[in-house]
Amino acid sequence: MRHYEMYFVKQHIAEQYAGKEHLLYQLFLERKRAIQADQKELLEKQVAFITDPVEEEELNTCLVNELGGFRTYEYKNEGHRLCIKQSKSDASLFVRSEKINIYASGSNEAETVFFEVIRKLTPSFFAIDFQSGRYGWLNPIKQQKLV
Repeated sequence: MRHYEMYFVKQHIAEQYAGKEHLLYQLFLERKRAIQADQKELLEKQVAFITDPVEEEELNTCLVNELGGFRTYEYKNEGHRLCIKQSKSDASLFVRSEKINIYASGSNEAETVFFEVIRKLTPSFFAIDFQSGRYGWLNPIKQQKLV
């Protein structure tokens, strides 16, 4: 099973770290691995500084509106579930104020549908799969060219 954590990074931070995504990944990874309370607290503050809360109600409404046409989509217990039988793909999405969690198995078709809906909302969602060490923007952030 794959597990993605997605964070809404502030736009100006996203622009500064375009091309340096490994630094953001390192921060989130260190926070996840932190054992000492003072270190964990400092890393939590750093993550809070660079991220904005996820608008739970707005995102839930958007997902329901966009995915309501899928026969195998359901929204209950504050979670979204999409199963695509042809490709043996299954994904569940949970919206929380600090992040979005996606759990997926089978092919990546169902999780990709979730990603496509979310990427329409804002360009600065940063997705991380800690298990495989994969990370990146749902929409690529364009770097500003300074003359």
